[in-house]
Amino acid sequence: MSYLFDTCVVSESAKASMDAGLENWLANTAPELKYLSVLSLAEIEFGILRMPAGQRRTRLEKWFANELKPFFADRTLPLDVAAASLWAHLRDRHSNVPYIDGQIAAIALANSMTLVTRNVRDFAFPGLAVFNPWSK
Repeated sequence: MSYLFDTCVVSESAKASMDAGLENWLANTAPELKYLSVLSLAEIEFGILRMPAGQRRTRLEKWFANELKPFFADRTLPLDVAAASLWAHLRDRHSNVPYIDGQIAAIALANSMTLVTRNVRDFAFPGLAVFNPWSK
């Protein structure tokens, strides 16, 4: 089974003190099973760009360029034609779903992956396997 990370997984892993449940799950899950969407990369980069100049932004820019992107270099998934079609169907049935959440869900569905997120309610779509590794 392969896992597509929601953006919150990547954001949490950049923190100095990560949630213990997530940290344990990440440490015990093989790297080749971990995937990220281009949409999550864009969300993370956008968040960094919006930060004021300073040590925290500089640290996150280095982490993004030197750790995150290289780690997922061969495991970054696009919003391709199949996922785009699934997203259109999701939006038709769930018109209030935020665009990026729906698109990330569609990428997971198109690739038969389990979506890893803390925001389980945001991804309650038929057929989508969702996993929350955060401590309760």
